[in-house]
This record gives sequence, structure tokens and C-alpha cells, in this order.
Amino acid sequence: MIDAAQIPSLRRLDELDAARAESGPASRLAALRAAAPRLRERLAEAGPAIAVRSFDIATFPYPTAFGLEGAARSPAPYLMLKNRMQLVQVSAGDSHINILVNPSDSERARAAPFFANQIERYGKFVTTKVLAKIHGTVQGALAEVGVDPDDIDFVTFDHLHVQDLRGLFGTETPEPGKREPTQPLLPNAKLLVQPEELRTIASPHPLQAPWYVPSGAAGVPSDRFVVLDGDYAVGDAGLAIVRTPGHTEGNHTIAIITDTGLWTISENGVAVEAYVPEHSAIPGVRKHARYWGAEVVLNANTRERSLDQYSSMVLEKTLAHPAPARPEFPQHLPSSELVGSALAPGLRPTFSHGGLSYGTVRQKRDRDRAPPLSA
Repeated sequence: MIDAAQIPSLRRLDELDAARAESGPASRLAALRAAAPRLRERLAEAGPAIAVRSFDIATFPYPTAFGLEGAARSPAPYLMLKNRMQLVQVSAGDSHINILVNPSDSERARAAPFFANQIERYGKFVTTKVLAKIHGTVQGALAEVGVDPDDIDFVTFDHLHVQDLRGLFGTETPEPGKREPTQPLLPNAKLLVQPEELRTIASPHPLQAPWYVPSGAAGVPSDRFVVLDGDYAVGDAGLAIVRTPGHTEGNHTIAIITDTGLWTISENGVAVEAYVPEHSAIPGVRKHARYWGAEVVLNANTRERSLDQYSSMVLEKTLAHPAPARPEFPQHLPSSELVGSALAPGLRPTFSHGGLSYGTVRQKRDRDRAPPLSA
């Protein structure tokens, strides 16, 4: 494994360190809220990314009891979430860096016990053709914008639920049932990841296990993992990774700068209105938040660190700039976002940013220049 300090294009950010050191959850929340504007200002002053593109990957059913913390009133047992990937390009000296954010492999994700149990219960056809829909693949998305898989430098996921890393990064030994090691889809990419998330995917607790692909990182070369120890900016400007533990212990949020300011990406909340429930039109959500005195509504499928998840959501919405068209909503993109469906009555988002498109994608990278990835 590679320590982040060995990568010149990664810069440690310390604006939130003192706030995280607060021992009590209430004092930590207050400190994070107070420190967030300083980090937002630093990132915004550095300038925007070169380009950002979002790609729809898959829509899938998710228990209503988990989404919006069970606050939404609907007879539907499932709501629908749409998973999206982002390609982000940032400058690095006289070159640029390509980062893929949440490049999920929908086929491999089905091995996670949560999805495997759905397939067993409802059958493969109903689960994969009626309830779920695959919109695209990582390789198809890259081809759409003319970026070669060889030119992806970094990958990061806000957390590793239902991710199988072996297809992206390859393996040193054959996967079960195969004769040869798996060849990587992204041969030059490295994963930016918190150490807690690597520990969990290697050995999940029984209450975590439904959401992790068994052996999802087994056999992946260790030099594909860049282990972070906090918050980092990537490249000269435009993208940062901010620790937001709670939904999982190793959860982090991707912060992206465009011409409208700072955006945050994570799955701490499944809809932008989860961050401002007082503006939600989904039946039950506003009442739930008012009754409990809560300013955010958690994505509640895991309960690893719920108090920290609440604080992390407050941090995210404080970091994010308001949406120009709807300033009551922050510029937050759930990595898997609530979408309307006839199968889920009453569970349509009040407002959605949808995808993110900014700048002009550079379709070819000058590989004659040494990329700024190694010490």
C-alpha cells in the first residue's frame, strides 16, 4: 500500500483536524460547522476543475425503511436509487489528472449479499429487468467522452458498499472459478481510500456484511491502494476528498469546484432534501424532522456511527454552495440518488440536480510527460 504522503499530486488539508479532535459528539458537530467555511474558502480560492461529467450507471431498489431514515410515508417497500459516476479532470502542473468517482460495476455488485438476497427472493428476471435497470458501464462512459481507460490516474468511492475492486484494478491470482488472474479495466489507476474502508471490505462485521461484496478486494495488488489519513486536495485545484465518517467508518466525501462553487458527493443522504428536510415535499419527511428536531435525515441502512453521520451531513451541506436556481438546496449530489418511479408512489424527490456537466473534457493526455503520481 502507498502512503498518500508519497504522491506529489496529493496535498494534505488540515482545516478540520482540530474540530475532529473534539471528544464530545455535540462539541464536534459545532466545531465542524464552524470550521467548514474555512475549508470551503480555501478550495474555492484554488479554482475550479478542468472538466466534470456525470454518467448514469444503474437504478436499483432500496428499502424504504432505510432511505430517508424511514421518515417517508409510502406503501412501497422499496424506493428507487440511481447510481452515478463522475469523471473529473484537474490540472497538475503542465499536465492534468483524470479521476473517476464511484465507477461502480453493476454486474459484480450483484454478489453483495443484499442484492444476492433480492435475486433469490424475486428471481433474476424481476430483480434485474423490472426492479433494476443498468444504464451504462464504466468503459462505455469513458468511450463516450473519448478518454482511454489507460489514462485514468485515480479512482475513489465515497465508500465501498457493493463494490468489487477486482475488475477495475485486476488481481495477482485467479479469482475463484478462473484459471488466470483478472486483467484490470484501469491498468494505471490507483484507489484513493481511507484505511478503515480497506479493513472493512477485507473483514466486515456481520452487520456490515450484507453491503460488501465477499472478497471484493482479494488479490488486488497492494500498490493499487493509496491510503489517506485525513482530507486531501488532488492536483492543483478543483477536487478534494473530505473525511465524513458515519455511514461507514471509512466514508469520505468528494468535493468538486465548478463555476457555481463547491459541490459535495456522498451517500450519507439519498436526496438533496435529506440535507434540508424543511423543504421536502415527500410525505412524512418534514414532519419527521420537525418532530425529532433534526436538521438532516440519514441514509440509515447502516448504524456504524450515526452521530458522526449526522455531523458529516451538516459538514457537507455547510461546505456546499447553494444551488443558483434553488438556493434553499445545497449543491450536493448523492452518489446513489432517489428518483421517481411508478413502483414507489409518493417517493419522488422534491428537487434534484441530476448529473453534473462542466468544462471541456480533454480527450487525450500527453503521455510523453511523466504524470505527477509518484514520488
